[in-house]
Amino acid sequence: MKALADANLTAVEAPPADRAPTPATPRQAPPEPEPAACVATARVAAIIVTWNRREALDVVLRALAGQQYGGRHGGRLDVVVVDNGSTDGTADSVIEHWAPDRVVDNATADAAEPRFEDSPLRTTRNGHLGGRGAISTLTLVRNAHNLGGCGGFNTGLANLERNLDTPQAPLDYAWLVDDDVDLPPGALAQLVRTAEGDPGIGIVGSRTVDFDDRQTTIETTIYFDFENGWMGPEPARGHRLEASHRAWAERTGGTRGRLEFSGVREVDVVSACSLLARWRAVKEVGFWDRRYFIYCDDADWCLRFGKAGYRVVCDLDAVVFHTYWLSKLTPVRAYYSQRNLVWVIQKVLPRGRVRRAVARRLGSLLVDSRKAMTHCRLFHAEIIRRTAHDIVTGRAGKLDHEGPWAVPLIGALDGGGALRPGARVMVMCSHPESIAWADELRARVTYGLIDRGRAADQPRWVYMVRDTVPDPRRPNALGLPGPERVVFEPNRASKWRAQRGWIRNPAEAVVIFDQSNELPLIRGRYTIHIDRKRPGLAQPERDGWPQRLRFLGRWAGTAARCLLYAGAARPRPHQGKYGG
Repeated sequence: MKALADANLTAVEAPPADRAPTPATPRQAPPEPEPAACVATARVAAIIVTWNRREALDVVLRALAGQQYGGRHGGRLDVVVVDNGSTDGTADSVIEHWAPDRVVDNATADAAEPRFEDSPLRTTRNGHLGGRGAISTLTLVRNAHNLGGCGGFNTGLANLERNLDTPQAPLDYAWLVDDDVDLPPGALAQLVRTAEGDPGIGIVGSRTVDFDDRQTTIETTIYFDFENGWMGPEPARGHRLEASHRAWAERTGGTRGRLEFSGVREVDVVSACSLLARWRAVKEVGFWDRRYFIYCDDADWCLRFGKAGYRVVCDLDAVVFHTYWLSKLTPVRAYYSQRNLVWVIQKVLPRGRVRRAVARRLGSLLVDSRKAMTHCRLFHAEIIRRTAHDIVTGRAGKLDHEGPWAVPLIGALDGGGALRPGARVMVMCSHPESIAWADELRARVTYGLIDRGRAADQPRWVYMVRDTVPDPRRPNALGLPGPERVVFEPNRASKWRAQRGWIRNPAEAVVIFDQSNELPLIRGRYTIHIDRKRPGLAQPERDGWPQRLRFLGRWAGTAARCLLYAGAARPRPHQGKYGG
């Protein structure tokens, strides 16, 4: 989830698998939903924010069309799609396949100052081949700029206020939905049923089930630690919901996994991948904080609802299928979550606790940044440093430094002089999967050089392997020499022995998978960063003492700023509709 997972960035345990599966099953959305026990008559407007996810967006729209809501089921569902300046034809696809009732252009670069202009409709089809089902009206808002998830939802909320909430047909709820989810047919009816049952509820969230494993729940309850500013699935000691939660978790067997979940739990935060907000409360609390771009924006909103006296609940029977957050984790995403969480802390914690919590967060960022620098992750170190810098300088919006450009793998190694006889390529292997990744990398480079007529330019491969990583000793089909293995144990003495031979004579390239490296003294003339989701690409960056010393100079300046900022930190309540 945006609020919990990407704010804390801590690994979670594997879900338990010893209980009966959750009743959630993949949705089969018919063009005309079957009757359901939904007697709600509330008017709901769904907002979907999308950017370059044409196929995934179509899945979401089909799920909304298949909701057992609206028409003979009662209630009304309007849908607003906010396209954040996609370049993959997303907006044209919506127009062609879904025949929106209204197309609105928004030329602003600031979501807090929308400039809506109705655009003439130019549809080539009369709606989706399967019909629009439960969708009463469909609006497409085309942003001229990528305003992020935060700006996109603010655009959608502003459009609801402008076009859909009228005295003749007042709006009851806004339903925020991610563009990479799927939904069972009864999801909306369940959310509305819960909200209608208690006028004190301001927000109802959904139980999140793994998109690819629809028997495994990956998120239920989220609580905020009002002492330290952390978020997690368990309430902190002394939290007002601590006793109730512990009793429920004991009955259920936990907060996630292949367990049976049902009922409604009061929480502090729910995810905006499927979040139903009472519209009159939205008008009282305000929209999302304009500074955030992405991440923690939903947590901030929920906490503000709670501060205004509204209940925030998670309906365990209202399921949303979503991608597991760990698969999305990158240094850039971490920047947004860590930066924004400090601003959330300043809104929520009282004066006596703000300084301690902010100081801890900034101190942790500075330590992590320095550690990344010493572990051959200079661009990652710079992003973490920028996180702290932008917190204390108040720099909002989109990060303008996302590391080196990703280039084809062969070009990245060749540009660093690593593809020639005698050159050394060092691959960091800290877990079993990384050996397979390293072998795949070596094979990809080998065949790539053969295809280019450069078979003689094979480098010398060195695997730096943790002692718990097995050696599969795979045969080499080309008869080339296998990699050299340097094995180390997870202690300082062993790591020193493994590294000392390379300190004065660095390799031409050090390859790091997914920002994982345990050896602080290893360096290469170039570091080749590979994201395993894109194994054919790499981010090459120059490494060496000059680069590290320049970074340390910037780091020292940021550390001084952080010290001053933490000493003067104070609460900063949300002001106005868009905060900031």
